[in-house]
Amino acid sequence: MKKLKIRQNRQSNFELLRIIAMVMIVFFHFGMHSGFNFDTNSITIPRLWNQFIQIGGKIGVNLFVLISGYFLISSSKFKIAKVLKLWGQVFFYSIVIYAIFIVCGWESFNPKDFIKNMLPIIFEQWWFATSYFVLYLLSPFINVFLNHLDRETYKKMLIVMTICWCIIPTFTTMDFESNDLIWFFYLYSLAGYIKLNEQKFQAKNKTYFSIAFILILLNFLTVIIFDLIGLKIGFFGKHATYFYHMKRLPILLISIFLLLAFKNTHIKQNKIINVISSATFGVYLIHDNNLIRPFLWKQVLNGEAFSNTIALIPYSIITVLMVYTVCTIIELIRIHVIEIHCMKLVEKLALRINTIINKFLNLDFIKNF
Repeated sequence: MKKLKIRQNRQSNFELLRIIAMVMIVFFHFGMHSGFNFDTNSITIPRLWNQFIQIGGKIGVNLFVLISGYFLISSSKFKIAKVLKLWGQVFFYSIVIYAIFIVCGWESFNPKDFIKNMLPIIFEQWWFATSYFVLYLLSPFINVFLNHLDRETYKKMLIVMTICWCIIPTFTTMDFESNDLIWFFYLYSLAGYIKLNEQKFQAKNKTYFSIAFILILLNFLTVIIFDLIGLKIGFFGKHATYFYHMKRLPILLISIFLLLAFKNTHIKQNKIINVISSATFGVYLIHDNNLIRPFLWKQVLNGEAFSNTIALIPYSIITVLMVYTVCTIIELIRIHVIEIHCMKLVEKLALRINTIINKFLNLDFIKNF
């Protein structure tokens, strides 16, 4: 109950944003992994719908990192309990799902796969989990660095990073010495700047929502334009969702304005929102597991069967909501049946490890270095 209470005391506006971000990610996975093979020589409603629901996938990823940066920038302590909790959550779903597939005969045992599932973060069984885990490990050092920058220097650094890791990739397709972790650091820094200079971002939430909505429409318009050009030049039709990548400028701007919109949206503490939000990472780990992914989208739900009918629209909505609901229930059961008991032991262990870690990191010493 203590853990439940902690989550309930979180700001419900940001918790609602987490839920929306994860719903967008599930829609994206439906569109990406259902096996659709639309003809680029024709433009149909099902094809346009599939392209539309994919727009939120990378926005959702960016939002999760931005939210973390917004809250973690003010933290000066390395919380080993959270590290152990995160590792334990990823390990649980990795090994349990693997075991279920082995027992049911859907997967044959392989020593190499067993090791990978035993060490899911190290072997990147979920790319986001690995990148986020390393980002959190580095967050105390990142915070010391960012908090000691003056505003102008901080701003100039963000401008340089935006040019290198967003604008150049947007217009050249080159990552320019970037990877997922570096991009997460950039998003973390952006959110940190917003947090440290909140007085500069006090416009009405309606303004930010309007800008985000317009950018979403404009981004989807580029898809339609590319589809039309693709009728003559196939290359454009095959890359119609080019501007959907998380490092593309339109997606970055949409993510930032959505963060600002929800930051300035005041919602009273809502237990239902906060509890559902506590399961968002579990929803990701369950439905996007390497074994679950093809089994769920292609064999169980078979969305590709609706690719030539307008019924794809209601089917995708019902399917996504169903997947999200089932995964949320599973994760909440794990939290209250397994994690809540294991965390007692983890917290005791963390208290001892924290003392050692904090002395080792010695952030006060670093600040005066």
